[in-house]
Amino acid sequence: MSLRLVEPITYSGRSGVLQVRRLQCALNKALKSEDWDQVRRLDQTCALLIDRVIFANENNSKAIAEALNELKGVYASLIVKCKREVASMTH
Repeated sequence: MSLRLVEPITYSGRSGVLQVRRLQCALNKALKSEDWDQVRRLDQTCALLIDRVIFANENNSKAIAEALNELKGVYASLIVKCKREVASMTH
């Protein structure tokens, strides 16, 4: 039996931005398929990921801004989709 070590995830610089992009892609996919349980799980994961990216980039506001700027579009889409869903329930 052999033991494999997994490389630690790096949250600083471009690596952190890429982690946010991966989550963003998964969130977009869940939104398209209207998989609300997955959206909820990814949203919870997002909060933790953003905390880690901010902590790892305390002196790199550019990386933080890039990661958050791209992510805000996903949340804007989520809000619009939720408003449509609620509107369809009331009519």
